[in-house]
Amino acid sequence: MSSNATSGPAALPPIPADIAKTTGPLLLAYLLNWGLLGVLSTQVYVYYLAFPRDPSRSKALVYSVYLFEVVQTILLTHTCFDAFAAGFGNLNAINHIGEIWWSVPIMSSIVGFVVQAFYAYRIRILAQSYIVASVIMLLAAIQLGGGIATGIFGAEALVFTNFLNDKTFISTGFWSGGAALADVVIAACMTYYLSRSATHWKPTRDIVRRLIRLIIETGTLTATIAIINLILSLLPGRPAYYQVTSAILGKMYSNTMMVVFNSRMKVGRTLESQDDFSSMVVTTGLQAPHGGGLGETETARRMGLGLRSGGGVRVREEYALPLQDWKSTGGSTHLGDLIPGSIPGSSEDGLPIAKAV
Repeated sequence: MSSNATSGPAALPPIPADIAKTTGPLLLAYLLNWGLLGVLSTQVYVYYLAFPRDPSRSKALVYSVYLFEVVQTILLTHTCFDAFAAGFGNLNAINHIGEIWWSVPIMSSIVGFVVQAFYAYRIRILAQSYIVASVIMLLAAIQLGGGIATGIFGAEALVFTNFLNDKTFISTGFWSGGAALADVVIAACMTYYLSRSATHWKPTRDIVRRLIRLIIETGTLTATIAIINLILSLLPGRPAYYQVTSAILGKMYSNTMMVVFNSRMKVGRTLESQDDFSSMVVTTGLQAPHGGGLGETETARRMGLGLRSGGGVRVREEYALPLQDWKSTGGSTHLGDLIPGSIPGSSEDGLPIAKAV
């Protein structure tokens, strides 16, 4: 009878007192990944409602990245179920890498590469040069290679206790370091080239300032996450804290990309006449039958907003002029070079940096 007890549950490895240091980062990684997928889903849905006339390539980019992120979360959920449900109480199940070798380093680095390539293409148009874009693409390729190598080493290790070693330190350095450096270069170049867009028209200057602030904020955020991920991977004692930042890095890239796409939309409130009924309004660009954002009634309908008496969708001041009254200044710099489809009727890429004539 005692031998049966020994070969049963007692054969499982004992649970240490500091089990939270092992399971805590994993649990936080799963929860944060799910939360960021929710944020991304909301952003993609808003994009679908507000910008149905965006170029097909922009839509393909947005929806492909979103589907890729959904697959990643499904794979992570499967690993989570194996560790905390099917393998409940079994440290071997928690220590097992499962599909994480593919779903985290490889899939996250692929998303990062796609987003950085998106920015490199925009910078190539803004700078009218391939040099800076080539540097960004080189750094993006380095982080992609580092992420793939990290995933391969994880597949070979099988368990987390064998994962962190000299090889993974190097590959993680290329993955996180390359990503952080690429993000810094992107933010710096975007700021520089947008600042050179000389215009005397105040609304256009306001747009440029807003875009510069947005690029700096999003670039700093992704670079910070990548640097923290690298630091946590190099901590002495090999704690599992790095799993949190590794699991959310890809979602941070996709969310920041959607922030740039959706920055063309402005949500506010308008006061309707007589009954002082307040309703939400959404502005998505120029009111033109063959270009720009949607018209008042159509935008409100798609966003589920009722138009009553004095209510409606307000067009931002800088988009109030007809397309034929816009004239580009100082070459071929376009706002659409940063945000594709800003005003689909004006060009394939968007609204030119312009002044009224």
